[in-house]
Amino acid sequence: MAENNTKRGPGHGPGGPRGGFRKPKDLRGTLSKLMGYLGRYKALLVIVVILLFISAACSVAGSYLIKPLINDYILPGDFIGLAKMLCVMGVYVVGAVCSYGYARIMVHVAQNTVAKLRADLFNKMQKLPLKFFDTHTHGELMSRYTNDIETVSEALNNSFASLISCSLTFLGTVAMMIVLSPILTAITFAMLAVMLLVVKTIGGRSRRYFAAQQK
Repeated sequence: MAENNTKRGPGHGPGGPRGGFRKPKDLRGTLSKLMGYLGRYKALLVIVVILLFISAACSVAGSYLIKPLINDYILPGDFIGLAKMLCVMGVYVVGAVCSYGYARIMVHVAQNTVAKLRADLFNKMQKLPLKFFDTHTHGELMSRYTNDIETVSEALNNSFASLISCSLTFLGTVAMMIVLSPILTAITFAMLAVMLLVVKTIGGRSRRYFAAQQK
């Protein structure tokens, strides 16, 4: 009796095969279906993108304004001009408001999308044959409603907006660095290339020696 209760279908278990992460068999199809759920919020997503652009622009602009703030006002002791310049530094406030705005919108979109996903998943399970439930453990089925759906929610809440925001900020920062000092920019990227090469070399050797140590 105990033997029958512990039998599972091939490759099934609470963590998937061998307890590891499983990539979707059809990644493009999976993303297409997810985009279909997000398609109901096209207007809100457009607003999110606009707010992301404004937030990234304010962040880059605020960083650039530090140069004239120090060189033209703090060092010469022009406190009246400094006070006016600090008002211009209000771009940080605009950026913070935009960041708050797109974060709130993404929470709304993510929660409604997850709710729709859970409802569709439940309706789908109502139509599955009994054989499906005989070959899948209770933990695996519950994991679909909790861990997997929560992962989707986390991706929509944070990863989506963060990816766009960080990309825009990085591109804007690089452009600003080139405008301010092309020579220093070239030196910075050269040092980054050297650092990446060193990390890759040390990481490869460490991995090999670590495996030998474990043996």
